[in-house]
Amino acid sequence: MHHHPQVEDIEFHLRKISVLIRHHTRELLSQHQLTLPQYYALLHLRNQKLTMGELCANLFLASSTVTDLVDRMEKMDFVQRIRDEEDRRVIRLEILPGGEAIIRKVMEDRMIFLSKKLKQLDQSKVSMLLDALADLHALMEND
Repeated sequence: MHHHPQVEDIEFHLRKISVLIRHHTRELLSQHQLTLPQYYALLHLRNQKLTMGELCANLFLASSTVTDLVDRMEKMDFVQRIRDEEDRRVIRLEILPGGEAIIRKVMEDRMIFLSKKLKQLDQSKVSMLLDALADLHALMEND
């Protein structure tokens, strides 16, 4: 199997961009005493109430790690444990307004950060970048 001639360069740039955005996000989160895994947990809980097991699976983390992470976030009033309506034995995690507010703040900051960079590029390049990334994303999702 021959590699695409530009695969190394593309993989390199995607990885570096991802690292730089993550680094920027981590700095912002530290101002709120929040870790990156906690932030990702909040993102997963934003749209649905998950059990601990489901959250572990979504984050690819061990249950002990996620338990610690959730305990800390519960103390900070970002999430709460609630009993499942259908099955009282099941505990679900629910995001609280404080958690929602942090996500909104961090997302907004990430948008400003990226927006400043995109404004320094030629608009036609930004359009091509969007098209190419959307297509690549779709191809990967279809696997």
